[in-house]
Amino acid sequence: MDVLLIEKTKETPEINFNHTTGVLRLTGRAYSNDIYQLFKPLNAWLDLYLAKPKDITTIELRIEYCNSIFNKLLIIFLESCKSVIQKNKKLDIVWFYEKNDRESVDEANHIAKLIGMQIEKREY
Repeated sequence: MDVLLIEKTKETPEINFNHTTGVLRLTGRAYSNDIYQLFKPLNAWLDLYLAKPKDITTIELRIEYCNSIFNKLLIIFLESCKSVIQKNKKLDIVWFYEKNDRESVDEANHIAKLIGMQIEKREY
C-alpha cells in the first residue's frame, strides 16, 4: 500500500493519505462539477486502509470552500471511516477553520451531528 497524494487544483483539494501514520488529510477548495472522479482513487485507497487501519486514524479537514456534492461525498467518506471504531481502533476527526469563520464551524457541527461523532474544531 502506498501513500495517496493527489495535488490540489483550483477546484479540488489536496489529498494526502498516509497509511503508516494513519493521518488522512484533505486540504483546499472542493467545487469541481466532476468531484466524483476525485473520490474514486480516494475510496479505493480507503478500502485497502480500512482492512488494516492504524491504532489511531486522524482525519484532518482544512476545506476552504466546498459544494453540496463534495459535502455529501465527504459525509459518506466519514461514515466509512467509522468502521475503524468497530475494530477497537480510535478515530479522530479534526476540522480546521479560519478565525471568525462561523459558517465553517456550523458546517462541522452539522456534519458531526449527521455522522454521530464528535469533530474537533481548530482555528488557524
